[in-house]
Amino acid sequence: MNKRALIVEDQTTLRELLSELLAPSYEVEACATGAEARALLGKQSFDLVLLDLVLPDAHGTELLTELRALARAPRTVVLTAHARASVIRDAMERGARAVISKSAPLRELREGIERVASGGFFYCSDTSRLLNEAVVHSDQSLHLTDRQRQILRAVASGMSSKEIAASLDLSEKTVANHRARIMERLGVHDVASLTRYAMSLGLVEPQ
Repeated sequence: MNKRALIVEDQTTLRELLSELLAPSYEVEACATGAEARALLGKQSFDLVLLDLVLPDAHGTELLTELRALARAPRTVVLTAHARASVIRDAMERGARAVISKSAPLRELREGIERVASGGFFYCSDTSRLLNEAVVHSDQSLHLTDRQRQILRAVASGMSSKEIAASLDLSEKTVANHRARIMERLGVHDVASLTRYAMSLGLVEPQ
């Protein structure tokens, strides 16, 4: 079965360019509004969504929440012309796998799409810089102990509890207890959400 992609972007030129970019690998549907996107999502499922955060009739974060709730949630790349650390964090917490500035070079957009399509996460240079600048002032990361931040980084980097225990000279049970407390404290319930959180705070680089 061919892979399907949905582009939700109100700027006609950019929408058409994105469609051409994805066309060799995907069956592409493209639309300009939130209402059109919802209608398409109600008819079929998609493997990949490229989503503008500012639409004529909706905010992209509303659609992100709806996409995440789908029985078959697509991997989503957010595009924005108004990148701010708070916007990036919000998008990632709502399920986006990449946040890419519209001013980013085409090679970064290509890399981001490929990374997300293969199951990874991605920030462009602009959004990565914004997060790195903001993390110094973040209150959220202060809620974790130094040891918990170490373990959070390791989990988000893809290490198993056994590998983390060996690297930090801890027992697997201790690592598991730390992971449980971290998830409880941050209000997340799976490794993917934990990874997005760590990336949104700049505690780990996208892989």
